[in-house]
Amino acid sequence: MSGEIKKALAPLKPLANIVKGNSTLITTLFFCVIALQMLPLDLFTTTDIKKRILSKVNNAIRSDIGRVLIFLLFLCLYMNSDVENMVLLLYVIVMIHN
Repeated sequence: MSGEIKKALAPLKPLANIVKGNSTLITTLFFCVIALQMLPLDLFTTTDIKKRILSKVNNAIRSDIGRVLIFLLFLCLYMNSDVENMVLLLYVIVMIHN
């Protein structure tokens, strides 16, 4: 990270430390959302549980507050050099929007 970017992102350092401390939990959360999307629940149940759950996740991510939180999470992951969670986050965003 260049010096100018470090200075601009310095106020987010406490938030980035919280994200870094909860990295395993964030990875697990992203994995669960991705696994739920891939799981063929429609073969086993007559109700559309998967669609209802993913619809709620989609609404949360697409809300104004959700978009700001996703942006802050992405910045914190960038500051922590957490490439794995950055890729999972981007995959969840693309998956939800499709």
